[in-house]
Amino acid sequence: MSDDFTRIGGNLAYTTNWLKMVALVLLIMCLALTGTLVFMFVTRSAEMVIPIVINEATGDAMTVDFKVIDATGEERAPVEVRKFCEDFLSDAFTFNRYTARTHLETLANYSTPESLSQIRESLNLPRRSELINRNAQGLFEITSFMITESRPLKIQIYFRTKVYAVSGELLDESSQLAVMTIRPVRRSARNPHGLIVIEYRQNLFTNPNLEE
Repeated sequence: MSDDFTRIGGNLAYTTNWLKMVALVLLIMCLALTGTLVFMFVTRSAEMVIPIVINEATGDAMTVDFKVIDATGEERAPVEVRKFCEDFLSDAFTFNRYTARTHLETLANYSTPESLSQIRESLNLPRRSELINRNAQGLFEITSFMITESRPLKIQIYFRTKVYAVSGELLDESSQLAVMTIRPVRRSARNPHGLIVIEYRQNLFTNPNLEE
C-alpha cells in the first residue's frame, strides 16, 4: 500500500512534511484569529475614557472628539457641580410609569454602593410604587444650592418635590434638604461629569422664605 501511495503522491516523507506545514499554518491562523477576537472583546467591554467639553453657561458635560480637547485632570467648575447635582436629583425625584426604573438605574452610574443605598432609603419606594400604579408623575425643583466645602466636596441643596395625578391634582408636595458628599473621578462616556456621590443625607425642611 505504501508503494501505491508513493506512486500517486510522490515522496512519502516530502508529502508528510508538507501536510505538517499546512497544519502548522492553519494552527497559527487560528491562534491569530482567537487573539484578535479576545482583544476586540476586551476593548469593547472596557469603559472608554474620552475627552469631555463643559458648557460654561449651563454646566452640561458632553463627549467630544479626541482632537478637540483633553479633559484629563480638569477642575470642576461650580456651574458643572450644580448641573451634576441637578441631573442627579432629577433622576431621583422626576418619575412616571415609563421612566421610574430607568432613572433609578441611572443613579447607580453616579453613586457608590453605600450612597446608593442611602438614596434609595430616602425615596420611599413603596409609596412611589403606589403612585406609579395610579399613573402619577413626580417633579422636583431646586430652590437653593450651596457648595459648603471643597475638600471633600460637600453640597447643600434645598429642593421641592411635587407629585401630580393624571387629572392634574396635586397629590403630594414637600420641601427637602439634601447634603451630598461628592468625589471627582475620571471622566468617561458613562459618567461625563467625572463626579460620584459617596454620601447622601436628606431631611424634610420647612422655611417660609423658600416656600414663597
